[in-house]
Amino acid sequence: MSPNARRLLLHRDLAELERLGVWIEDWAMRDLSADLSFAVQVCLEEAVANIIMYSTTTDDRLEIVVEVERTDETFVAWIEDNGSAFDPTRVPRPPVPTSLTQAKVGNLGIHLMRSFANSMHYERRDNRNRLTIRFVEESAKDRKGKVDVKH
Repeated sequence: MSPNARRLLLHRDLAELERLGVWIEDWAMRDLSADLSFAVQVCLEEAVANIIMYSTTTDDRLEIVVEVERTDETFVAWIEDNGSAFDPTRVPRPPVPTSLTQAKVGNLGIHLMRSFANSMHYERRDNRNRLTIRFVEESAKDRKGKVDVKH
């Protein structure tokens, strides 16, 4: 692991989202622009919340590893878990809800991730899910409003 990388182990408990948020604020988001800080916070919390809430793993041994690495212009997060296979890059874009009761929280969270990240990549290896989310500082990119989703 490089000196610019950090790793956090989480368990199947929604209270872990608070610990993740504090961890992100304490280390990962120092010196990031306000826009990038917000994007990172939203995406990592949405990804972990989806894993915790929707994993069909039948025991409480679900482990979620969040690893982040920063350079001057990029921020990359890897989220790995030992739960059931779930590829968020294949979730279809939700229709625009006409009311809050029509909104599906999980799908909207993934839609938020797509909106804020520059790219997302999913792979399943050795019974583990691994989602890579990449962000590029606004000054270093020509963002066209679309995420590059690779399978």
